This record gives sequence, structure tokens and C-alpha cells, in this order.
Amino acid sequence: MSKHRYLRTAATALAATGLVLAAPHPAGASVGGGNVSISWSIPNTPASGLTTLTFPLTVNPATAHQDGIYFAQQFSFQKNVAGYTGLQPRANSGGHERLHGVFSVFGDGTTTSDPHCSAGADGGSGVSCAVEFDGVYGHQYALNVARTGTDTWSGSATDTVTGTSVHIGTYTVPAGSGNLQGSQGGFVEYYLGIPSCATMPRSDAVFGGPTSTDAGGLSGTSTADYEYSDCVGQSGYQAQQVGSGTHVTRGFVSAAAALTHQASGRCLDDANSGTTDGNPVILYDCTGGANQQWAQPGGNELTVNGMCLDATAGGTTPGTKAEIWDCHGGTNQQWTFAADGTVRGVQSGLCLGPVGNATGNGTGVELQTCDGRASQVWSRG
Repeated sequence: MSKHRYLRTAATALAATGLVLAAPHPAGASVGGGNVSISWSIPNTPASGLTTLTFPLTVNPATAHQDGIYFAQQFSFQKNVAGYTGLQPRANSGGHERLHGVFSVFGDGTTTSDPHCSAGADGGSGVSCAVEFDGVYGHQYALNVARTGTDTWSGSATDTVTGTSVHIGTYTVPAGSGNLQGSQGGFVEYYLGIPSCATMPRSDAVFGGPTSTDAGGLSGTSTADYEYSDCVGQSGYQAQQVGSGTHVTRGFVSAAAALTHQASGRCLDDANSGTTDGNPVILYDCTGGANQQWAQPGGNELTVNGMCLDATAGGTTPGTKAEIWDCHGGTNQQWTFAADGTVRGVQSGLCLGPVGNATGNGTGVELQTCDGRASQVWSRG
């Protein structure tokens, strides 16, 4: 499924599990996507180990909705085996965003009877469990790892906003493997080949600090460490600590895709496919037309038909209209995708939303104070 490198602090314990694999790049690709190393730890883990672990993970809306990206946290048992759990983006289907949940273990002697699981893990011994489900980008998922029997462990993904939980899989580890250790590593990975590092699809996620219900409740931290493998220093990598976790971004939104207004189900539209400065941007039924395909080829510009999404006259106040304009690199043409699904102007800090919170065809789009209203939420793809 992927190639990855475990943290040096855990290398000795993991050497016997055969976790470091090389995978050929697809035909036509010239480089691999590379990785970001994550580390996590829970202080005061009891000597008996942990029987539960929860890894908070938010896949933000700016992440490319396509195969190839993997956000994961790894864990080690006290003896014999190690594993990981995580989420992989998938293409939207039936009007829904999709995620692929993974829960795998590496090492000899592991077994399963779960229909979500199969023998083998990343080309070696172990068990791989996976399930695809309708997800919501921007919602935090609790990736739960729990002992459910003497040597039996289950994995699930719970949407912490809606409470919906998805079972990923269950497996049995060799007797004597013990419980879980209180520290390990994780990764952000692009596991498919790409023509060049400049075409890296965007990944944007928050790895929260892990928790456990053991010993009356324990909590820890997650930290981004460094890039490794391919595209180091060439992928736009950034990391910032957010509370007990870390916000990691990497890659570029290069493929054009629709921006769907969640409250109306309509798309952000370059009205009448105009290509002149000042042409309005509106809501309109999603047609799949080129005038509804927005790309972010580099930096924070959003482009359609070779023009940039623009805050009129560089306005920075609520009510400033959105339009298209020749791309000139100004900050009024810079936009970011926030974790809450809003599209925010870099210059103004304001959110993109329909005039009057209307939802009909032809409704204009403007800058608004970001206040959490549903009409300011968009999805990509």
C-alpha cells in the first residue's frame, strides 16, 4: 500500500517487523512523493502499557480528494509486533466526500476473521484492515485502538462532530505481545509517483495529541519533525504546533475542481464563462463546466479560465464583491482553505459567502465576517 520510515527512536523495536518497504513508482512518474515524520508520546504511561489509544486526526478541506495521500499514526506493542492506523482521502462519490480508514499490524503470528481484514501487511507478514466510508473533511476523527480480548485488538474511526463511528477491523496478535507502548511515530505520505515535486497534490491535516483511558485518563502530544525521502524542501511543507497537536501542510492544489457551496449544493461559478476583468462570481447549479473548475497551481491563488478569484478593488471590508481578474499576485487574490470549510481571503481575513445568505442561481458572492454560519462552508472536489 505504501512505503514509509519509522522514527529513529523506535527503529530497534521495529527492525524485526519488516516495515520499511520500497515500492515502484507508477509508469510515467519520475519521483516519489516523499514523507513527513510525526512523533507522539503519552507521559506517565504505566509499565503495564496501554489498553486503549485514541489519535485525533482532522483531514482539512484543502486536501486533494484523491488516492495517494496517507495520514497515519503508528503504535508498538510491548513485544513482537507493531502497527498503524490512519486515513486516506478518496475521490468524492455520489455527492459525498469519502475517506479510507486503515488499521494494520505487522509481524508473524497475527490472525483475523474480520471481513474488513486480510492476511499480509505492506508486502510482509501481518494483517491489513480497511474500510471506505462517507466522511466530512474538516471534522476531527478519533482513530481508536482498543484491546477487546486477551490478545485481540480493534480499530475504529469516530466523527467527533456527528458521533458516527465506523468499525475498521479486528485482529489477534501473538500471545505475549503485551499492551501498547506510550510513544511512537507517524507520517504524512504521498505514496504514488508524480512527474515532479512541483506537482505534489495538497495534503492538509491536524494530528491531535493522543489520549488513553488507562490510569484514570492520560494525554500526550503530537509533533511534526521533518521531511524525508523524496521532494525534501520542494513540496511547500509547513508545520505548526496547535495545542497538543500539529498542523501539517504539504503540496499544491494543482488539479482544478469544483467549489461546492454546502448550504445550497450549488457551485462557485465564473458567470457566463466570462474572461474579462471584473466578471462576477456567483452561485450556480453544478454543471462540471470549465467555468466552475477552480485550480490552485501554486501559492494561494484560485484560478478559473486563466483568471484569478479577486476581492474587488482590494477591498477588505464585509460586502466587498468577489470577481475574476487578471492574475497579478496581489494579496487580494490570495485565498486559504480553513479547517472549518471556509474559504478565507489572505489580505482581509474575511470569509467567502453568498450575498444575503441566499442560495439561488445567480446569487453573488462577497466577503463576509467569519462567524460560523453554514452559508460560509464550501467543499472542494
